[in-house]
Amino acid sequence: MKKYSASEAENTLQLSRIHEEWTTNYRTRDNDLFYRCAFKRIFRIFKAPKGYTIVDAGCGSCYKSKIIVDFGYRVLGIDISASALSMARDSINGTEYENHIDLQQHNLTDIKLSDKSIDYLISWGVLMHIPQIDKAIAEMCRIVKNGGYIAVSESNMYSLQAITIRMLKRLLKKEKAEIKNTSAGLEFWEKTDEGDLMTRQTNAKWLVLEFEKHGMKLVNRNAGQFTELYWLVNTKFIKKIIHIFNNIWFEFIKIPSPAFGNIFIFKKIN
Repeated sequence: MKKYSASEAENTLQLSRIHEEWTTNYRTRDNDLFYRCAFKRIFRIFKAPKGYTIVDAGCGSCYKSKIIVDFGYRVLGIDISASALSMARDSINGTEYENHIDLQQHNLTDIKLSDKSIDYLISWGVLMHIPQIDKAIAEMCRIVKNGGYIAVSESNMYSLQAITIRMLKRLLKKEKAEIKNTSAGLEFWEKTDEGDLMTRQTNAKWLVLEFEKHGMKLVNRNAGQFTELYWLVNTKFIKKIIHIFNNIWFEFIKIPSPAFGNIFIFKKIN
């Protein structure tokens, strides 16, 4: 059995190459429509006045921060990775976003912001890569004011995609990662060219209970994208069909339990 290190996994997240790969796989024109629809729904629940600051926790290269600005808000983008923040600054320098986005380096397990100092926080696809997820959740909840909101998007370990892929890999003996079954979900640990990388498929029930421990009440759980298999196929037509199906599921069906992506919105009640 290979030895994996939580600290090395944290170091891997700080490298520019991993963020470049995520940009290639997920920051696409086809995904842009979904992200904008998802953020529109989040802001409808937040009811944040225009001009308010939204914290983008784990902002990476700043793609979603710019979408938040497009909705009329300011952004405090925080990330552990200096290289990702450098990419983010390069992408906004000299643009209309430059005066609306403040970028700061923070580890989400030790956020250097005061208790109850912010009203709104979004963390999209970030907790799934943090080994100490309980500490990250505690920190995010700590900095949110009473009555404030947190929205997180995470992958669902009981989704149709997750279950099917796990079964196929087991049958075909194609699983390369070491899988750890934890209370927070299934952790997939891999040795990559950049270093150790952990990706978690989340146990939604655990996630909700963990936020509740810190005074957060779940006010909405909705399907995100039904599947992310679009980045595994090369045919543009099939990619387009997957994106159309994802958008139909998100807009009209909305049931989160079979969907790979799940969006959770919490409100701080004490």
